[in-house]
Amino acid sequence: MSSPEELNFESGNVKLSLIQYRNTFNHGTTVWDSSVITAYYMQSLLNSYNPIKKNMTCIELGSGCGLLGLVMCSLGFETTLTDLAAVVDDVLKENVRRNLFIFNNQPQNNENFQHKAYVKVLDWTTQLSSDFTPPYDYIVASDCIYSLDLIPYFAKCLYDLSGDKSVIVCGMERRDPIVIDNFLNECKEKYSFNISKIPVSKVKKILKRINNLNDEKLTQVEIYRLKKIDV
Repeated sequence: MSSPEELNFESGNVKLSLIQYRNTFNHGTTVWDSSVITAYYMQSLLNSYNPIKKNMTCIELGSGCGLLGLVMCSLGFETTLTDLAAVVDDVLKENVRRNLFIFNNQPQNNENFQHKAYVKVLDWTTQLSSDFTPPYDYIVASDCIYSLDLIPYFAKCLYDLSGDKSVIVCGMERRDPIVIDNFLNECKEKYSFNISKIPVSKVKKILKRINNLNDEKLTQVEIYRLKKIDV
């Protein structure tokens, strides 16, 4: 494996320090644009939200380097970050460890509050184990779907981890329209999710203060909100 690169993320009061490896055969060891943009979007959207008082939980699927899940943790969600074992061992555990230490050793509005984040191995193709405690209040993911073969497993995982009140947010870069369209169709037709796309104009408005995100990147990344239909 190549030497690690350090990536710093900053938005509002949130500051993260991540390691990534670009020159590997595993795309989970790199921070991708969809993760960055979705993380900025969620931080801006929920910045005034207070999940601490409600003891709200979040799980990130396909965490990779953990940027999106760590942003949710920084906001006060008790967050579980997941990926395959190789990614967990290569980057995810270390990134969660170093940033959880930062979160819990900086001045807090509530000095008694401790941020909580857990790292767990999750293979979507296997049955969900008792290590997981659905339903989660928020389920987040970015750039998880890049193959048609993964779609049935990923969609079922979203269904199994969510409840009627769960909010699911998926950020995806439209590299292959067929993959994204099939994923959305699977979620809608087989699992009856209500699906809405966050307008690019809304994302641009939220992210306009971020100098290093240009319009081209914004238009390539799509953010979807999914909810189970209460029947």
